[in-house]
Amino acid sequence: MDTPQPFTVSRNTIFKTLILTPSTAWILWLVVAVGLAFVVVGCIADIRWLILGLIVVLTMTPTIAFFIFVNFMFASEMVANFLHHTIERRPGSYLLHIYRKANEDESIEAGKTWIESGSLTLFDCNIIRQKTESKYEVIYLKDSPLSILYVPRY
Repeated sequence: MDTPQPFTVSRNTIFKTLILTPSTAWILWLVVAVGLAFVVVGCIADIRWLILGLIVVLTMTPTIAFFIFVNFMFASEMVANFLHHTIERRPGSYLLHIYRKANEDESIEAGKTWIESGSLTLFDCNIIRQKTESKYEVIYLKDSPLSILYVPRY
């Protein structure tokens, strides 16, 4: 049996998951709601509220989204999703094989382009919930080395 090709999860896929998860992005949606309320009040009452609402929505919202992105992207609980890896489903667990690109000497000797540099086991008992997206099954974990695991749907 051929070993599957290592993959990484794109940053925009992870950002979309973080923004749509209430536990990570509630502050962002609160600021958007307050800004839109100011915009509505500004349309009805005074243009100064409209300007304040636009400032909140157009400047504070992207800044908060950036900080959410940076905070979770550099967290150790997300790092395996950015590295080249494969996922093996086992009874009661998932086994992640993390790979690195082989340098010229290693690829000539072994005839491989990827070399396994580590593995990580994630247990089903740590799963909080699962969500299906277009290309991935998103698994949320607690008390685990990873907080979110993306399993490709084939």
